Amino acid sequence: MSRTFLIVLIVGFLAIPIAAQLKVDVALVNVVATVTDEAGLYVSDLTEKDFILEEDGQPQTIAHFNQSNDLPVSMGIVLDTSGSMERKIGTATTAVERFIRSIHKDDDIFLLTFSNRPDLQQDFTSDRDRLARALRRVSVGGGTALYDALELSLRKINHGIQDKKAILLITDGQDTSSETTFDETLSAIRESELLVYSLGISPSRGALTERSPYPGGSGGSTGPSGRTGPGGRRGPTGGSIGIPFPIPIPGIPGTRVPGRYPAFPSPQGRNRGVQIGDDTVDMQVLNAFSDASGGKAWLLSGNWADNRGSEIQDALDEIASELRNQYSIGYYPSHDLKDGKWHRIEIRTTNKRYHVRAKKDYFGK
Repeated sequence: MSRTFLIVLIVGFLAIPIAAQLKVDVALVNVVATVTDEAGLYVSDLTEKDFILEEDGQPQTIAHFNQSNDLPVSMGIVLDTSGSMERKIGTATTAVERFIRSIHKDDDIFLLTFSNRPDLQQDFTSDRDRLARALRRVSVGGGTALYDALELSLRKINHGIQDKKAILLITDGQDTSSETTFDETLSAIRESELLVYSLGISPSRGALTERSPYPGGSGGSTGPSGRTGPGGRRGPTGGSIGIPFPIPIPGIPGTRVPGRYPAFPSPQGRNRGVQIGDDTVDMQVLNAFSDASGGKAWLLSGNWADNRGSEIQDALDEIASELRNQYSIGYYPSHDLKDGKWHRIEIRTTNKRYHVRAKKDYFGK
């Protein structure tokens, strides 16, 4: 064996742990993207060449790409069981049971209910009968620990066996009893790699009114119309309200990041949302949670429980369809992923007529 060959061999062995260390330090950032056309229908059969991906304004190379039309999901169903849900819970649980039986057979799902506190009713399982029994056992009463329920769900979803993760939140009220704050919950969602879908149930009697706590805040979205695209794919037609205040992102004018948890206008202690009598639903909050994750929020009308649940079922059918019409896009950033900084993500398509919905930032931790 020549000296030159021996030196090359030694250098090669030394390079292996160095390369491994680089691989560990620069981890993959993965984003789930939903693409719709001008008619609001899902766009399928795109390739990585159809997407433009930027982080902090700098172009990124897509290293991982696939359309997740047949990928199973780890999902948390987070169901409001406060006292105001008494007349609605039967319709809600029936619709959710139909939903869990219509999605991918390998989806693993947990059921968490919340009133004064969150309670795990059924741990992760793909057994739909076990989930259905848990749904039929739920009882109502008490306050609304919405933020605590989401915070617990975010920790629980990390134990799901599937790479793709989502939370389905169903509520008719605003938070009344959580220890967790709105800002903490929203920041935790932004840091997570998951989708949040929210169904807000509006008042069950009288006329619908909006109270927006934010200057220029927009009104609530309506439910889906049930339109379908090619091959029976349902397209999103209700749309989320969106966040009527700027997300603070480093380097972007008009935004601010004052520390570990960026400050947001907190809806706590203000008049907001849809309100009649004692029934309230805060669509500003639900849309903030969904928009930050790349998910979506729906406002169900006050008569949703009187029409045999068709409105909530349409929304759940749309969520089931959307989960099978998304793209998983991953890239390796040039910096250490644990740099303790917020980074802005922008994804768009080369076809300017298409709309891309995805999370907008992540925190390097």
